[in-house]
Amino acid sequence: MSDIFREVDEEVRRDKAQEIWRKHGPKFIAAALLFIASVAGWQFWQSQQLKQRAAAGAAFEAAIAEANGDKPEAQASLTALSAGRSGSYPALSRIRLASEMARTAKDDAARANAISAFDAIAADSALPNEWRELAKLRAGLLLIDSAPLAEIEKRLSPLISANGIFRHSAREGVALSAWRHKENAKALDALQAIILDAETPQGLRQRAELLLAVVRAGPIR
Repeated sequence: MSDIFREVDEEVRRDKAQEIWRKHGPKFIAAALLFIASVAGWQFWQSQQLKQRAAAGAAFEAAIAEANGDKPEAQASLTALSAGRSGSYPALSRIRLASEMARTAKDDAARANAISAFDAIAADSALPNEWRELAKLRAGLLLIDSAPLAEIEKRLSPLISANGIFRHSAREGVALSAWRHKENAKALDALQAIILDAETPQGLRQRAELLLAVVRAGPIR
C-alpha cells in the first residue's frame, strides 16, 4: 500500500510541477537569460576598464619618459592625459605637469602658471588629501623667493602638524622664507623643530643644521 501512495504522491507533484512550468516557465527562462546577459555585460565592462587602465598606464609612463628626457612634447602628452575623467592617471598627470611647468619656468609669468596649476590641484576635493597637500607644499616652496613671509606661513603652516606627511619640508620652507626676510627668531624655531623631530630625513636634517649655523652666525660684516 505504501508504494501505491508514494506513486500517487509523486504523480501529484509531477502534475503540479508541470502546471507551474506551463504558467511561469517563460518567466524563469527570461530571468535566467537576463542574469547571464548581466554577468556577461559586467565581465565585458571589467575587461574594457582593464584595457583602458593599461593603455592609460602605458601612456603615462611614456609621458614621464619624455619629461625625464627633456623632450619638448612631454608637457603636451601630460596635458592630454590630465584631461581624462577616471582613474588615477589624470590626477598624476596634473601633478607631474605642474612640476614640469615649475622646473622649466624661466620667468615670473611661467612660475606663476606653475603655482596656479598646483593651487588648482590643492583645491580639488575629489583628489586624495595627500596629493592635495603635496600640491600645497610645492606651490608654497615656489613662492619663497618672491612672496612675503606671511604668505609662505599661510600656505605652509597648515601642513605642519605632529603627523603631517610633509611637515619637514614645510618647516624648511618657512625657515628659508624667514631667513630671507631677516626674521631670525622664526627661522630658528622652524630649524630647531626640524632637527628635534626624530622622523626628519637625514638629508633635510643636515641642511637644517647648516642653515641653523648660518642664522646663528648673523649677517656677514
